[in-house]
Amino acid sequence: MRSWQEDNLSAIQEYPFDFDRYIEERLREIEDLGERRFAKTILVEGLGKAIRSMEQRYKALERRIYEEIEIDTSQYGVVTTIVRQEHYDPTNDTLFPVIAADLDRVEQTEADEGRFFLGTIFLEAGEARQREFEAIQSFTGLLDQEETFVYICPAKRYRDAVEELYRVFQDNHIPWETVNTAYLDRFYDVYAAADHPGAGRTVRKKEDLPGLSDVKIRYGGFEEEVRTDILPLWNIQWMTFDGMDFMLPCTDGKYYEHSFSLEGMAEGDGYLIQANEDILEIRHEEGKIVIKSERETFERWRAARIVQKPTVRSLDYDSPLLTNHKKDSFIRRYAEHCRSRLMTKSDLFRRIMELDIGGYIEVVGYGVCDSMEEVLAREDAPVIDGGMDWFVADELFPMESRRILVLQFREKEPGYYLNDSMVRFVISQIQLEISGYRCVGVVL
Repeated sequence: MRSWQEDNLSAIQEYPFDFDRYIEERLREIEDLGERRFAKTILVEGLGKAIRSMEQRYKALERRIYEEIEIDTSQYGVVTTIVRQEHYDPTNDTLFPVIAADLDRVEQTEADEGRFFLGTIFLEAGEARQREFEAIQSFTGLLDQEETFVYICPAKRYRDAVEELYRVFQDNHIPWETVNTAYLDRFYDVYAAADHPGAGRTVRKKEDLPGLSDVKIRYGGFEEEVRTDILPLWNIQWMTFDGMDFMLPCTDGKYYEHSFSLEGMAEGDGYLIQANEDILEIRHEEGKIVIKSERETFERWRAARIVQKPTVRSLDYDSPLLTNHKKDSFIRRYAEHCRSRLMTKSDLFRRIMELDIGGYIEVVGYGVCDSMEEVLAREDAPVIDGGMDWFVADELFPMESRRILVLQFREKEPGYYLNDSMVRFVISQIQLEISGYRCVGVVL
């Protein structure tokens, strides 16, 4: 038999009070049996039921508060990495292509006026070198021993994938944590010139278009940093589902509620439903996601599974895993429960070093300035401004009107090409947590 303490957390702080026994004892004091019977009806069936109902509500409140203080294991942490396309392991159920179409030869279509898509490259270089690479914009190459022109531009589809993920988080009312896009920001699409004055070889139609490997591109001083056939992966698996996959929805006379059951799904993984014009509301409940719609049946609605079990490194998956996980600690859980914000230097530094950046950079100082001019005058190192959450708008406190919080970092491996991006990741996440300052970073 379960003890009272097993069902009541408040037993840790106070002794239980048995209202039923107390009422029975008081009833014994009434000598007139008729009055005792009447009082029993009133007290036991009336007041007693009210007391038991109130106790159940307090128990539910206690349990909810207790569970909020318990370890809150995130179900929506995002992991990214890169592999050579030939090394991609389709049996690995923890990492999936950011863009599924990358696994196939992309159909060669005219992407821009006078240009055709050739392929995608990865630039293994720091952000300063990225800016130099982007400023060149066009390179020359050889195709069948004849000169041709190629153009490069950032691969927009990966940025679009992250922005789409953000919208899905918003649709599901799940708090957004900055996704580390250090890898995704280094992909560039390569286009061939359809017609260029002075070129010895031009591409005038799709049938003439070669693959990226067929063109010997002269990247100049960037030859050692350009990688081809690189595939970005993350722990997000997109799936589709139909109305026939579930039990008939319950209708309230006007709308239908469809249930996306989580029973049998991998424990600990996060699931999100992508909103569309037919979905009116998405509601997460215990063991299921409820989708409100005017449609009684539907087809090919989309859901995202965010895998949370330890990431599996298949053969030749050698690149570092970049995550937005936070180190768990009692202080972090307590601070989040109390809704505390950045008030002290130690709290600021704690929040930064809880992020998954420990192998790259460490925070060593901070400063507050009134303007970017003051920041540039005070800091000798280049200032890293702008984060990885470009799609998150804050119209209530425009960036231009805020004072500037300068976060100072030291590299653990000087010159490593991801260090600057790690700083950008930090200022993006800290920017989500505060609204009174505009965050920038410098590497000392």
